[in-house]
Amino acid sequence: MALTNDNYQSIFKRKSFHLFRNVGAGIITSEELAEIKEAYENFESLYPDIRTAIKIVPAKQVNFKRDAEYCILIYSEKKDNYLMNAGYIGEQLDLYLVNKNIGTLWFGIGKPDEEEFEGLDYVIMIAIHKIEDESKFRKDMFKSKRKPLAETWEGDSLGVGEIARFAPSACNTQPWFVRNEGDLLKVYRYKKAGKRGIMPAKAVAFYNRIDIGIYLCILEICLKEKGISFGRELFVDDADNQVEYSKVAEYRLL
Repeated sequence: MALTNDNYQSIFKRKSFHLFRNVGAGIITSEELAEIKEAYENFESLYPDIRTAIKIVPAKQVNFKRDAEYCILIYSEKKDNYLMNAGYIGEQLDLYLVNKNIGTLWFGIGKPDEEEFEGLDYVIMIAIHKIEDESKFRKDMFKSKRKPLAETWEGDSLGVGEIARFAPSACNTQPWFVRNEGDLLKVYRYKKAGKRGIMPAKAVAFYNRIDIGIYLCILEICLKEKGISFGRELFVDDADNQVEYSKVAEYRLL
């Protein structure tokens, strides 16, 4: 399933539902659940050779205590950049759900009911709930608390950097930085030296690699919306978490 204009419009609409309250009496139907699974099978991946799968379970089954209806558990083979790949596919799922008036929350600290599924390892979950009242979605994305453009992008923003910086972040660390060198965008996983908050360093590195995949998805949607063609080269992100800049991708602008 190619990244589309519908994806772009959903960027402005989506928000992280930390609580699913006063969202109306609508429910996600069995037909919609089947459609979610079918849609997932057609999303683009960064690495077609990395096998992934989703499992949709009632939120109570994984002790999610924030009024969600279901949680979508994402599983993957463990290969180079598998976390980035999971984030890239998962963000397409996120935007697909928003377009169907289903609220979402990337939930990094969730505990799955099964650590393995279909021979794959658990990565992360997305909590979901039907949103009957569309006014509960974001009204003005630019009021969201996000790093200023200057902290996420260097050089001409192309009208893309301003929007891409609103990509969701599993830890809300927003670990991305782009350098525009004219006809080449260099994308880095950025880790400010000595700063990680209360989360263990290994957990930060884990979720930041998912975040980078989320960001690449949003970045590509924005480039396509602006009519900017590109070629993409990916790099294995195996840098130690203490490295400030770890290059993950280059986009050759055509």
